[in-house]
Amino acid sequence: MIAMSDLFRVSLRQVVRQRGFGVILSIALGITAFIVLAVLGREIRYKVGQDMVLMGGVNVIQVRMDDEQYPGQPLRDFQPTTVEALRALPGVQMVGRNVRHSVDFALRGSGERTIHTAFIGIDEFFAQIYSLELISGVLLEKEDVERHRRICMLGREAARNLFGNERDAVGKLLFLGQDVFEVKGVVSGVMLGSWGQGGFLPYTTMVDRNWGTGKLARLFVRAIGWEDVPRLVAQIPQVIREHQVAPHIAIRTQEDQLQRIKSTFLWVEILLWLGIAASLMLGGFGIWYGTFAAVRARTREVGLKKAMGGSDADILVQFLAEALCKSVAGGMLGILVGIALVEAGSLTLGTGISYPLLTASSLGSIVFSALIGIAGGLYPAIQASRMDVVTALRFE
Repeated sequence: MIAMSDLFRVSLRQVVRQRGFGVILSIALGITAFIVLAVLGREIRYKVGQDMVLMGGVNVIQVRMDDEQYPGQPLRDFQPTTVEALRALPGVQMVGRNVRHSVDFALRGSGERTIHTAFIGIDEFFAQIYSLELISGVLLEKEDVERHRRICMLGREAARNLFGNERDAVGKLLFLGQDVFEVKGVVSGVMLGSWGQGGFLPYTTMVDRNWGTGKLARLFVRAIGWEDVPRLVAQIPQVIREHQVAPHIAIRTQEDQLQRIKSTFLWVEILLWLGIAASLMLGGFGIWYGTFAAVRARTREVGLKKAMGGSDADILVQFLAEALCKSVAGGMLGILVGIALVEAGSLTLGTGISYPLLTASSLGSIVFSALIGIAGGLYPAIQASRMDVVTALRFE
Protein backbone atom coordinates (compact mmCIF):
# COMPACT_ATOMS: atom_id res chain seq x y z
CA MET A 1 0.00 0.00 0.00
CA ILE A 2 1.42 3.39 -1.01
CA ALA A 3 2.17 5.79 1.84
CA MET A 4 -0.33 8.61 2.27
CA SER A 5 2.29 11.35 1.85
CA ASP A 6 3.59 9.74 -1.36
CA LEU A 7 0.03 9.25 -2.59
CA PHE A 8 -0.88 12.93 -2.39
CA ARG A 9 2.53 14.06 -3.68
CA VAL A 10 2.10 11.88 -6.76
CA SER A 11 -1.52 12.95 -7.13
CA LEU A 12 -0.64 16.66 -7.01
CA ARG A 13 2.06 16.11 -9.61
CA GLN A 14 -0.45 14.39 -11.89
CA VAL A 15 -2.93 17.22 -11.43
CA VAL A 16 -0.29 19.74 -12.50
CA ARG A 17 0.62 17.59 -15.50
CA GLN A 18 -3.02 17.28 -16.57
CA ARG A 19 -3.51 21.05 -16.26
CA GLY A 20 -7.02 20.74 -14.88
CA PHE A 21 -7.08 24.39 -13.88
CA GLY A 22 -10.45 25.00 -15.54
CA VAL A 23 -12.05 22.41 -13.28
CA ILE A 24 -10.38 23.91 -10.21
CA LEU A 25 -11.55 27.42 -11.14
CA SER A 26 -15.10 26.20 -11.78
CA ILE A 27 -15.32 24.65 -8.32
CA ALA A 28 -13.65 27.71 -6.78
CA LEU A 29 -16.21 30.00 -8.39
CA GLY A 30 -19.10 27.95 -7.04
CA ILE A 31 -17.61 27.78 -3.53
CA THR A 32 -16.89 31.53 -3.56
CA ALA A 33 -20.47 32.36 -4.50
CA PHE A 34 -21.81 29.95 -1.88
CA ILE A 35 -19.76 31.50 0.94
CA VAL A 36 -20.63 35.08 -0.01
CA LEU A 37 -24.34 34.28 -0.36
CA ALA A 38 -24.43 32.27 2.86
CA VAL A 39 -22.64 34.88 4.98
CA LEU A 40 -23.79 38.16 3.43
CA GLY A 41 -27.09 37.08 1.89
CA ARG A 42 -29.27 38.45 4.70
CA GLU A 43 -27.34 41.73 4.91
CA ILE A 44 -27.57 42.18 1.13
CA ARG A 45 -31.33 41.60 1.21
CA TYR A 46 -31.76 44.16 3.99
CA LYS A 47 -29.55 46.71 2.24
CA VAL A 48 -31.36 46.33 -1.05
CA GLY A 49 -34.66 46.28 0.84
CA GLN A 50 -33.83 49.71 2.29
CA ASP A 51 -32.98 51.03 -1.15
CA MET A 52 -36.26 49.63 -2.50
CA VAL A 53 -38.04 52.34 -0.50
CA LEU A 54 -37.15 54.60 -3.41
CA MET A 55 -39.17 52.31 -5.70
CA GLY A 56 -42.60 52.83 -4.18
CA GLY A 57 -42.20 52.97 -0.41
CA VAL A 58 -42.61 49.26 0.24
CA ASN A 59 -40.89 49.65 3.63
CA VAL A 60 -43.35 52.31 4.82
CA ILE A 61 -46.52 51.32 6.70
CA GLN A 62 -49.23 53.95 7.21
CA VAL A 63 -51.25 53.40 10.38
CA ARG A 64 -54.29 55.57 11.05
CA MET A 65 -57.21 55.89 13.40
CA ASP A 66 -60.30 55.17 11.32
CA ASP A 67 -62.95 56.49 13.73
CA GLU A 68 -64.39 58.86 11.10
CA GLN A 69 -65.82 55.89 9.26
CA TYR A 70 -67.98 55.00 12.28
CA PRO A 71 -70.63 57.64 13.14
CA GLY A 72 -70.89 58.41 16.81
CA GLN A 73 -67.32 57.38 17.60
CA PRO A 74 -65.02 59.98 19.21
CA LEU A 75 -62.01 60.99 17.13
CA ARG A 76 -58.96 59.44 18.78
CA ASP A 77 -55.28 60.14 18.31
CA PHE A 78 -52.09 58.22 18.99
CA GLN A 79 -50.63 58.63 22.48
CA PRO A 80 -46.89 59.17 23.10
CA THR A 81 -46.60 55.84 24.93
CA THR A 82 -48.06 54.07 21.88
CA VAL A 83 -45.56 55.72 19.56
CA GLU A 84 -42.65 54.71 21.80
CA ALA A 85 -43.93 51.13 22.00
CA LEU A 86 -44.06 50.92 18.22
CA ARG A 87 -40.53 52.28 17.93
CA ALA A 88 -39.34 49.49 20.24
CA LEU A 89 -40.70 46.74 17.97
CA PRO A 90 -38.01 44.57 16.31
CA GLY A 91 -37.75 45.46 12.63
CA VAL A 92 -38.95 49.07 13.07
CA GLN A 93 -36.43 51.66 11.96
CA MET A 94 -38.43 54.77 12.88
CA VAL A 95 -41.96 56.05 13.48
CA GLY A 96 -43.18 59.45 12.31
CA ARG A 97 -46.28 61.28 13.55
CA ASN A 98 -48.78 62.99 11.26
CA VAL A 99 -51.98 65.00 11.41
CA ARG A 100 -53.88 62.87 8.97
CA HIS A 101 -55.93 65.48 7.09
CA SER A 102 -54.34 68.34 5.20
CA VAL A 103 -55.43 71.96 5.36
CA ASP A 104 -55.74 73.95 2.14
CA PHE A 105 -54.74 77.61 1.71
CA ALA A 106 -55.16 79.92 -1.28
CA LEU A 107 -51.75 81.54 -1.76
CA ARG A 108 -50.61 84.17 -4.21
CA GLY A 109 -48.14 82.61 -6.60
CA SER A 110 -45.75 83.88 -9.24
CA GLY A 111 -47.51 85.69 -12.05
CA GLU A 112 -50.24 86.86 -9.66
CA ARG A 113 -51.88 83.44 -9.76
CA THR A 114 -53.81 81.98 -6.87
CA ILE A 115 -52.31 78.64 -5.92
CA HIS A 116 -54.32 76.32 -3.69
CA THR A 117 -51.68 74.61 -1.57
CA ALA A 118 -52.35 71.76 0.87
CA PHE A 119 -50.27 71.48 4.06
CA ILE A 120 -49.89 68.42 6.27
CA GLY A 121 -48.50 68.18 9.80
CA ILE A 122 -45.35 66.09 10.25
CA ASP A 123 -42.48 65.55 12.68
CA GLU A 124 -38.72 65.47 12.27
CA PHE A 125 -38.69 61.84 11.03
CA PHE A 126 -40.84 62.39 7.95
CA ALA A 127 -37.94 63.28 5.64
CA GLN A 128 -35.98 60.16 6.59
CA ILE A 129 -38.99 57.87 6.42
CA TYR A 130 -39.79 58.97 2.87
CA SER A 131 -36.15 59.38 1.78
CA LEU A 132 -36.62 63.02 0.82
CA GLU A 133 -33.97 65.00 -0.99
CA LEU A 134 -33.24 68.47 0.36
CA ILE A 135 -33.22 70.93 -2.54
CA SER A 136 -32.46 74.06 -0.54
CA GLY A 137 -32.59 75.33 3.03
CA VAL A 138 -32.79 72.89 5.94
CA LEU A 139 -35.10 70.09 7.01
CA LEU A 140 -37.65 70.22 9.80
CA GLU A 141 -35.93 69.55 13.13
CA LYS A 142 -37.02 68.14 16.48
CA GLU A 143 -36.74 71.57 18.08
CA ASP A 144 -39.15 73.03 15.53
CA VAL A 145 -41.75 70.43 16.53
CA GLU A 146 -41.23 70.74 20.26
CA ARG A 147 -41.41 74.57 20.20
CA HIS A 148 -44.48 74.65 17.92
CA ARG A 149 -42.67 76.97 15.53
CA ARG A 150 -44.34 78.74 12.65
CA ILE A 151 -42.14 77.41 9.93
CA CYS A 152 -42.78 75.14 6.95
CA MET A 153 -41.16 73.13 4.20
CA LEU A 154 -42.42 73.14 0.63
CA GLY A 155 -42.42 70.45 -2.02
CA ARG A 156 -40.40 71.36 -5.09
CA GLU A 157 -43.47 71.79 -7.32
CA ALA A 158 -45.16 74.02 -4.74
CA ALA A 159 -42.03 76.18 -4.40
CA ARG A 160 -41.86 76.61 -8.18
CA ASN A 161 -45.55 77.50 -8.42
CA LEU A 162 -45.33 80.02 -5.60
CA PHE A 163 -41.93 81.62 -6.17
CA GLY A 164 -40.84 80.57 -9.65
CA ASN A 165 -37.67 78.88 -8.36
CA GLU A 166 -37.24 76.43 -5.49
CA ARG A 167 -34.05 78.12 -4.32
CA ASP A 168 -35.76 81.50 -4.03
CA ALA A 169 -38.39 80.08 -1.68
CA VAL A 170 -36.18 79.70 1.42
CA GLY A 171 -36.68 82.56 3.83
CA LYS A 172 -39.89 83.75 2.19
CA LEU A 173 -43.03 84.34 4.26
CA LEU A 174 -46.41 82.67 3.74
CA PHE A 175 -49.70 83.88 5.19
CA LEU A 176 -51.56 80.81 6.41
CA GLY A 177 -54.82 81.81 8.05
CA GLN A 178 -54.07 84.47 10.65
CA ASP A 179 -50.40 83.56 11.01
CA VAL A 180 -47.19 84.16 9.11
CA PHE A 181 -44.94 81.16 8.42
CA GLU A 182 -41.35 81.18 7.18
CA VAL A 183 -40.26 78.74 4.48
CA LYS A 184 -37.38 76.79 5.98
CA GLY A 185 -36.59 74.33 3.20
CA VAL A 186 -37.63 72.82 -0.11
CA VAL A 187 -37.71 69.05 -0.58
CA SER A 188 -38.28 66.51 -3.31
CA GLY A 189 -38.42 62.74 -3.62
CA VAL A 190 -39.88 59.98 -5.73
CA MET A 191 -42.11 58.91 -2.83
CA LEU A 192 -43.77 62.29 -2.28
CA GLY A 193 -46.34 61.95 -5.02
CA SER A 194 -48.99 64.69 -4.75
CA TRP A 195 -47.39 65.90 -1.52
CA GLY A 196 -44.70 67.47 -3.68
CA GLN A 197 -47.26 70.11 -4.70
CA GLY A 198 -47.95 71.06 -1.09
CA GLY A 199 -46.21 71.98 2.13
CA PHE A 200 -45.27 70.56 5.52
CA LEU A 201 -45.78 72.07 8.97
CA PRO A 202 -44.77 70.86 12.43
CA TYR A 203 -47.65 68.67 13.54
CA THR A 204 -47.71 70.45 16.92
CA THR A 205 -48.33 73.76 15.16
CA MET A 206 -51.26 72.26 13.27
CA VAL A 207 -52.73 70.71 16.41
CA ASP A 208 -52.54 74.07 18.22
CA ARG A 209 -54.70 75.64 15.49
CA ASN A 210 -56.99 72.64 15.12
CA TRP A 211 -56.07 72.36 11.44
CA GLY A 212 -56.80 69.07 9.73
CA THR A 213 -59.08 67.96 12.64
CA GLY A 214 -56.21 68.74 15.01
CA LYS A 215 -55.69 65.06 15.83
CA LEU A 216 -52.48 63.06 15.61
CA ALA A 217 -54.41 60.34 13.82
CA ARG A 218 -51.79 58.83 11.51
CA LEU A 219 -48.34 57.30 11.93
CA PHE A 220 -45.71 56.48 9.33
CA VAL A 221 -43.79 53.35 10.33
CA ARG A 222 -40.65 52.60 8.36
CA ALA A 223 -39.49 48.99 8.55
CA ILE A 224 -35.80 48.13 8.38
CA GLY A 225 -36.36 45.80 5.44
CA TRP A 226 -39.25 44.78 3.24
CA GLU A 227 -39.13 41.31 4.80
CA ASP A 228 -40.26 42.86 8.11
CA VAL A 229 -43.42 44.43 6.69
CA PRO A 230 -45.86 41.45 6.90
CA ARG A 231 -44.84 40.69 10.49
CA LEU A 232 -45.18 44.33 11.55
CA VAL A 233 -48.58 44.66 9.90
CA ALA A 234 -49.76 41.81 12.14
CA GLN A 235 -48.10 43.15 15.32
CA ILE A 236 -48.90 46.87 15.11
CA PRO A 237 -52.65 46.73 15.93
CA GLN A 238 -51.97 44.49 18.93
CA VAL A 239 -49.29 46.81 20.30
CA ILE A 240 -51.50 49.89 19.83
CA ARG A 241 -54.43 48.31 21.65
CA GLU A 242 -52.16 47.27 24.53
CA HIS A 243 -51.41 50.94 25.21
CA GLN A 244 -54.64 52.77 24.42
CA VAL A 245 -58.24 52.45 23.28
CA ALA A 246 -58.21 52.00 19.51
CA PRO A 247 -61.19 50.02 18.23
CA HIS A 248 -60.80 51.13 14.61
CA ILE A 249 -57.35 50.96 13.07
CA ALA A 250 -56.59 51.00 9.36
CA ILE A 251 -53.21 49.96 7.96
CA ARG A 252 -52.01 50.76 4.48
CA THR A 253 -48.99 49.29 2.72
CA GLN A 254 -47.75 49.23 -0.85
CA GLU A 255 -48.85 45.62 -1.15
CA ASP A 256 -48.69 45.30 -4.93
CA GLN A 257 -45.17 46.71 -5.10
CA LEU A 258 -44.15 44.54 -2.15
CA GLN A 259 -45.38 41.38 -3.86
CA ARG A 260 -43.55 42.28 -7.06
CA ILE A 261 -40.33 42.90 -5.15
CA LYS A 262 -40.72 39.62 -3.25
CA SER A 263 -41.23 37.78 -6.52
CA THR A 264 -38.21 39.49 -8.07
CA PHE A 265 -36.00 38.68 -5.09
CA LEU A 266 -37.18 35.07 -5.11
CA TRP A 267 -36.27 34.59 -8.75
CA VAL A 268 -32.94 36.37 -8.36
CA GLU A 269 -32.09 34.13 -5.40
CA ILE A 270 -33.17 31.02 -7.31
CA LEU A 271 -31.01 32.04 -10.26
CA LEU A 272 -28.04 32.67 -7.96
CA TRP A 273 -28.34 29.23 -6.38
CA LEU A 274 -28.80 27.65 -9.81
CA GLY A 275 -25.65 29.41 -10.97
CA ILE A 276 -23.76 28.05 -7.97
CA ALA A 277 -25.13 24.56 -8.58
CA ALA A 278 -24.27 24.76 -12.29
CA SER A 279 -20.71 25.85 -11.52
CA LEU A 280 -20.19 23.01 -9.04
CA MET A 281 -21.80 20.47 -11.38
CA LEU A 282 -19.54 21.67 -14.18
CA GLY A 283 -16.58 21.10 -11.89
CA GLY A 284 -17.87 17.62 -11.01
CA PHE A 285 -18.32 16.67 -14.66
CA GLY A 286 -14.89 18.12 -15.39
CA ILE A 287 -13.37 15.84 -12.75
CA TRP A 288 -15.33 12.88 -14.12
CA TYR A 289 -14.20 13.52 -17.68
CA GLY A 290 -10.62 14.37 -16.68
CA THR A 291 -10.28 11.21 -14.59
CA PHE A 292 -11.61 9.09 -17.44
CA ALA A 293 -9.12 10.73 -19.81
CA ALA A 294 -6.30 10.10 -17.32
CA VAL A 295 -7.30 6.45 -16.97
CA ARG A 296 -7.30 5.98 -20.74
CA ALA A 297 -3.99 7.78 -21.21
CA ARG A 298 -2.33 5.73 -18.44
CA THR A 299 -3.81 2.32 -19.23
CA ARG A 300 -0.39 0.74 -19.81
CA GLU A 301 0.85 2.31 -16.57
CA VAL A 302 -2.09 0.72 -14.72
CA GLY A 303 -1.28 -2.66 -16.29
CA LEU A 304 2.39 -2.29 -15.35
CA LYS A 305 1.55 -1.43 -11.72
CA LYS A 306 -0.73 -4.44 -11.47
CA ALA A 307 1.91 -6.68 -13.01
CA MET A 308 4.37 -5.45 -10.36
CA GLY A 309 1.97 -6.39 -7.54
CA GLY A 310 -0.24 -3.35 -7.22
CA SER A 311 -3.69 -4.21 -5.89
CA ASP A 312 -7.02 -3.00 -7.22
CA ALA A 313 -7.38 -0.87 -4.10
CA ASP A 314 -4.04 0.88 -4.79
CA ILE A 315 -5.14 1.81 -8.32
CA LEU A 316 -8.55 3.00 -7.14
CA VAL A 317 -7.09 5.10 -4.34
CA GLN A 318 -4.52 6.72 -6.63
CA PHE A 319 -7.04 7.94 -9.21
CA LEU A 320 -9.53 8.90 -6.51
CA ALA A 321 -6.80 10.90 -4.74
CA GLU A 322 -6.09 12.80 -7.96
CA ALA A 323 -9.78 13.70 -8.29
CA LEU A 324 -9.85 14.77 -4.63
CA CYS A 325 -6.79 16.97 -5.10
CA LYS A 326 -8.53 18.83 -7.93
CA SER A 327 -11.77 19.36 -6.05
CA VAL A 328 -10.20 20.27 -2.70
CA ALA A 329 -7.78 22.66 -4.42
CA GLY A 330 -10.79 24.37 -6.01
CA GLY A 331 -12.55 24.43 -2.67
CA MET A 332 -9.55 26.00 -0.90
CA LEU A 333 -9.18 28.64 -3.60
CA GLY A 334 -12.90 29.38 -3.41
CA ILE A 335 -12.74 29.76 0.37
CA LEU A 336 -9.84 32.22 0.18
CA VAL A 337 -11.54 34.33 -2.48
CA GLY A 338 -14.89 34.05 -0.67
CA ILE A 339 -13.43 35.28 2.63
CA ALA A 340 -11.81 38.22 0.84
CA LEU A 341 -15.11 39.13 -0.84
CA VAL A 342 -17.02 38.80 2.43
CA GLU A 343 -14.59 41.21 4.12
CA ALA A 344 -14.85 43.65 1.21
CA GLY A 345 -18.63 43.30 1.10
CA SER A 346 -19.02 43.97 4.81
CA LEU A 347 -17.04 47.21 4.45
CA THR A 348 -19.07 48.27 1.42
CA LEU A 349 -22.42 47.47 3.02
CA GLY A 350 -21.41 48.77 6.44
CA THR A 351 -22.45 45.54 8.16
CA GLY A 352 -20.75 43.11 10.52
CA ILE A 353 -19.63 39.59 9.72
CA SER A 354 -20.92 36.48 11.44
CA TYR A 355 -17.61 34.67 11.90
CA PRO A 356 -19.20 31.46 13.25
CA LEU A 357 -21.30 31.35 10.07
CA LEU A 358 -18.24 32.11 7.95
CA THR A 359 -16.31 29.29 9.66
CA ALA A 360 -19.19 26.85 9.25
CA SER A 361 -19.58 27.80 5.58
CA SER A 362 -15.85 27.32 4.95
CA LEU A 363 -15.76 23.90 6.63
CA GLY A 364 -18.91 22.89 4.80
CA SER A 365 -17.35 24.02 1.52
CA ILE A 366 -14.30 21.80 2.07
CA VAL A 367 -16.52 18.80 2.79
CA PHE A 368 -18.73 19.55 -0.21
CA SER A 369 -15.81 20.02 -2.59
CA ALA A 370 -14.38 16.70 -1.38
CA LEU A 371 -17.73 15.03 -2.07
CA ILE A 372 -17.68 16.50 -5.58
CA GLY A 373 -14.24 15.00 -6.12
CA ILE A 374 -15.37 11.60 -4.86
CA ALA A 375 -18.57 11.68 -6.91
CA GLY A 376 -16.73 12.71 -10.08
CA GLY A 377 -13.73 10.45 -9.71
CA LEU A 378 -15.14 7.28 -8.14
CA TYR A 379 -16.55 5.58 -11.23
CA PRO A 380 -13.48 6.19 -13.45
CA ALA A 381 -11.24 5.04 -10.58
CA ILE A 382 -13.29 1.83 -10.21
CA GLN A 383 -12.98 1.24 -13.95
CA ALA A 384 -9.21 1.65 -13.71
CA SER A 385 -8.95 -0.73 -10.74
CA ARG A 386 -10.87 -3.45 -12.59
CA MET A 387 -8.69 -3.46 -15.70
CA ASP A 388 -7.33 -6.77 -16.88
CA VAL A 389 -3.53 -6.81 -16.60
CA VAL A 390 -2.83 -8.41 -19.99
CA THR A 391 -5.31 -6.17 -21.84
CA ALA A 392 -3.90 -3.07 -20.16
CA LEU A 393 -0.30 -3.97 -21.06
CA ARG A 394 -1.24 -4.54 -24.72
CA PHE A 395 -3.09 -1.18 -24.92
CA GLU A 396 -1.68 1.23 -27.51
